[in-house]
Amino acid sequence: MKIKELSNKKIAILWFGKEGRSTLRFLKNNNFLDVTILDQNLDLDSDTGDILAISWELYLENLNEFDVIIKSVWISPYQHQELQNFKWKLTTATEIFFSNYNWKVIGISWTKGKSTTSSLCHHVLSGLGFKTALIWNIWTPALDYIGENYDFVVYELSSYMLENFSPSLYVWVLINIFVDHLDWYNWSFERYKTSKENIFKNAKKKIINYSLASKIHDPDIIYYNKRDRDINFHEGSYYMWESPIFNHHWIHLEWEHNMENITCVLTILHEIWIDIHDVKKILTNFCALPHRLEDVGIYNDIRFINDAISTTPESTIEAIKTYKEQVWTIFLWGTDRWYDFWELVKYLEKYNIKNIVLFPESSEKIKKHLNNSFNITETTLMREGVNFAFKNTKPGEISLLSTASPSYSLWKNFEQQWEEFKKFIKEYKNKEQ
Repeated sequence: MKIKELSNKKIAILWFGKEGRSTLRFLKNNNFLDVTILDQNLDLDSDTGDILAISWELYLENLNEFDVIIKSVWISPYQHQELQNFKWKLTTATEIFFSNYNWKVIGISWTKGKSTTSSLCHHVLSGLGFKTALIWNIWTPALDYIGENYDFVVYELSSYMLENFSPSLYVWVLINIFVDHLDWYNWSFERYKTSKENIFKNAKKKIINYSLASKIHDPDIIYYNKRDRDINFHEGSYYMWESPIFNHHWIHLEWEHNMENITCVLTILHEIWIDIHDVKKILTNFCALPHRLEDVGIYNDIRFINDAISTTPESTIEAIKTYKEQVWTIFLWGTDRWYDFWELVKYLEKYNIKNIVLFPESSEKIKKHLNNSFNITETTLMREGVNFAFKNTKPGEISLLSTASPSYSLWKNFEQQWEEFKKFIKEYKNKEQ
């Protein structure tokens, strides 16, 4: 929706979180003042200013009164029948951004790995001297960037943003698609998959992992990680058409999945006519993201690893593959999104992970796959889980927080669970001392 199309419209902002506040600033800056905030939360604060706010049970009652409803991507239209009745009025900050921003946007979207790859791509482009913005999924409000001129915008796009929407992109990237967010899509994997694939319909350049070649068919797609052609990684080095680019030992990012992320970024750079031989030094300065295999430290001779952002079984499997037999204790839990944990349990057995902390809700689904060889504790309290880890993890080995599910059943978000994890590690250590 173009900015001018909002003129003389009665506008509602549906959910007043970080993105909603950005949307309100954007509307005020463009002199659109006929705005109402709709949010179930009773505690809407002074950020609304002189703008009308409707909350609690009334917040979805009068949608017919508005011409445009700017919906938070967190809110699923499949879970609210009221929204189904007014679908033609719905838009998002993401759609408004793409309708009003005309610079080169690199859109990155897949189930897991997009945050690291987006940050890595932004880091390299900025290091090469390009003016580059990073719009980070649902955490960075896109409308704050309208009005600025950039050489490139790297936009991490969630499936929520791509529901019934195909943005115009300079480069589109997809690494993987597997089961996730089914609660948002009313338990339909096909809806989720279709949203992800919407990203490439209007892209000038389309890049995907070769492992998806059999699942997505398009004659214009550029593959990476196909051995003997294009850009790929094997035997410790990055190659282009079997000609070595550089060795991975120069780069501080370890772990197999990060090598795949770097291969993806090199492919992006190559397709936008940047000499990829020039980026080795820039890559050496990139550090892992917070909450992604983050080394918390050694306490009582136990190494604690924070991988709180791993909220699917597949991403937790990657964490286990990173440390293998060093993992002595693992924390698993979270909101039940109908994940299948059978493959994850096979890796727990393969690397002989002895101790498991289980939290609801998904703990019941995990537990039914576990045999009697595991030492399991079930709890709803992080303090109890940390105490269990201290008592049962062998000195010199690892206690890994990598939960394989989201944390909403017990915590507001993964940052909150991480803060408790860190707090009780230090509390236990100080108590022992």
